[in-house]
Amino acid sequence: MRFLLLPLTLFLFQSNIYAQKSDNTLDTLPKTPEEKITTHIDSIKNLMIADYYKEDYSSVIIKANDILKIAELNKLNHEVSGIRSFLANSYLNLNDSLKSLEYARKNIQLAKKLNDNTSLVGSLIDIGNIYYTFGEPDKAINSYKKAIPLAKKSSNDLALFFLNHNIAQIYFEHYNDHEKGKPYLDTAELHVPKDFKIGLAGLNLFKAHYAYKTKDYDLAINLYKQAIFLAKETNNLDVLKKAYNGYIECLALKGNYKKAYDIGKIKDSLSLEQSKEEIKKSADNLTISLKNAKIKEELKNEELRNKIILERAESQKNILIISILVSLLLLGLLFYLLKVIKNRRRLNTELKIKNKEYLEAKLESEKLAEAKSRFLSTMSHELRTPLYGIIGLSTVLNNDSNLKSHKTELQSLKFSADYLLNLVNDVLTLNKMDSHEKIKFESKTFHLKDFLNNIKESLEYLTRQTNNELIITLNPKIPNWVKGDQTKMSQVLINLLGNALKFTHNGKVELIVGLLELNENELKLKFEVKDNGLGIPLDDQQKIFEEFGQLKHQGDFQGSGLGLTIVQKLLLDMKSNIQLESAIGEGSNFFFEITFGTTKKKHANEDIQDKVSIDMLRGKKILVVDDNRINLMVTKKTLESHDILVEIATNGQEGIDKIMLTDYDLVLMDVHMPIMDGIEATKKIRELQKPVIVIALTAVTQDEQDDRFKTAQFNDSIVKPYKVNEFIKTLASNLVSAHKHD
Repeated sequence: MRFLLLPLTLFLFQSNIYAQKSDNTLDTLPKTPEEKITTHIDSIKNLMIADYYKEDYSSVIIKANDILKIAELNKLNHEVSGIRSFLANSYLNLNDSLKSLEYARKNIQLAKKLNDNTSLVGSLIDIGNIYYTFGEPDKAINSYKKAIPLAKKSSNDLALFFLNHNIAQIYFEHYNDHEKGKPYLDTAELHVPKDFKIGLAGLNLFKAHYAYKTKDYDLAINLYKQAIFLAKETNNLDVLKKAYNGYIECLALKGNYKKAYDIGKIKDSLSLEQSKEEIKKSADNLTISLKNAKIKEELKNEELRNKIILERAESQKNILIISILVSLLLLGLLFYLLKVIKNRRRLNTELKIKNKEYLEAKLESEKLAEAKSRFLSTMSHELRTPLYGIIGLSTVLNNDSNLKSHKTELQSLKFSADYLLNLVNDVLTLNKMDSHEKIKFESKTFHLKDFLNNIKESLEYLTRQTNNELIITLNPKIPNWVKGDQTKMSQVLINLLGNALKFTHNGKVELIVGLLELNENELKLKFEVKDNGLGIPLDDQQKIFEEFGQLKHQGDFQGSGLGLTIVQKLLLDMKSNIQLESAIGEGSNFFFEITFGTTKKKHANEDIQDKVSIDMLRGKKILVVDDNRINLMVTKKTLESHDILVEIATNGQEGIDKIMLTDYDLVLMDVHMPIMDGIEATKKIRELQKPVIVIALTAVTQDEQDDRFKTAQFNDSIVKPYKVNEFIKTLASNLVSAHKHD
């Protein structure tokens, strides 16, 4: 939207007319010839102004040319200036740049001659508008800037508003330089009349654009709303459409897509209405132009032919007019349709570009998510490997009778390593959940009582630190062996029991496992973790399940704030749900129900007690293949402490070389190694067709194992770090299975 000088000119002209009329009412004397001329010009001028508001620019030009000659002959310079301004603006609206510039430049010369600042300011505004309309924004800005000091000198607020507003608009819309346009916008705001709603609508629109560019979307939304309101009041469809566009973009950036969609529908209906209005306006302009052309043609015919029969001439004129009207209408419709098709193609092209950009952004986001997942997976593996060394060494040293005096320090070391391992597992699990990566759940048979005792053992140090009693109660009717995901259940229970122990002191923590249902294929169990600690306020019971949601407690333990979030998400994925009952000063009870599978076959480990396992492994020859020297030492010492003969290899190729020369009862094979990894080495061992048991000893968890891992034909897998008793039982059970097959 450009504010031209015309509204200001009309205001001045109408003020003069009213002043003259007022003077005339006071003056009862007969009019002089000059007064009669002025009255005649004013009467034509009123009709001309009305035609201009109707956008009948052809009629304006005809009337203006008639009275311009009279004003020039009688040297009515102010009248001449105003009439030329009408002609300049009318030709501007008819896209005749030469004629428009001709009248505007004549006005500048006249204003300078008369030393009339007001007329000079108006003429410079006209020149600026013409330049901007016909694609010369630099010249337009120069013209506006020349007029600013003149308008300031005469304290012409309305002109100062138009000048600064137009400069700001060029910087905003043509150069897309909002920072350069902002000072002019601020100045325009200082000079805008408070009741000038058209001006205020445009001003709020560009203020909203600036807020949008500076990412102050809340301010932009408020300003767009004001612009929309004022534009509706003044029926300014151009401002209304731009304000709706900006409003929709702000809503989308704020994430309010529903409202953006609703406003979009309003804007679309407005665009349709505007298109209809433009078609109607074009038709009206054509009608008016043809009407004026008809009048001219009739006058010419009358002058040229003089006394030709009126009926015949009228008939010929009507045929001509109808032909022109139809031709022009068809031509206008054709141009309009071509414009619509061009705009549609442009919009389709822009839409394709946007879709391409969105697709590229989506692919980039997916790449980043995949890179993050790979990084965390790699880091978790890299952390588990040294943790295995720390946990293993602390276990070996803790069992050394010569180091009884350091038992407390060694248990602290093992607890810290166990805690760090649980944190690594939690972070990896949360990463998979946040990246919407499907978490794999395994269904393996495990001994429930031993599983719970292992958890109790891993929390033994924390139990002593908090001076608590940890009790596990297992319903005797529950089968010893169940099928499920032992690793995920361990994460759930360690997080729940760990939290209970951390925030209970000198008290009691219970894990109660009850039997709800039991049938041939499955059983449903209820797990309850009770404590008699501080309790959790009702208002905070939802907060603790949020990521990094923590409550302030008086104590030594704070935690990562991830445990309960992971518990909740894991249980939901396992088709269960965590529930909480708590009261201040009485303690808390976290409980959930979960379904396990039952096993019909007798498990290989079922009859293998710890002592039997040790006896069975005594004297066996085991090869340990691992590139990590510390892990080799830990595994070697663990096995040798059970009277097992141990040999070592530092990569897959070295392991194969030893297997070709020596018969081993069992091979413990790391997966990630230089020269040749454990997967490739195991495949080559199977090609040798030697009856040897190969167990993967790896930091790769079950749900991280890929198809390549699963096709390597390992007899079993043990995830580092492990519980020593479970480790020994797994070795023994594989030896038992091998003997049965033999």
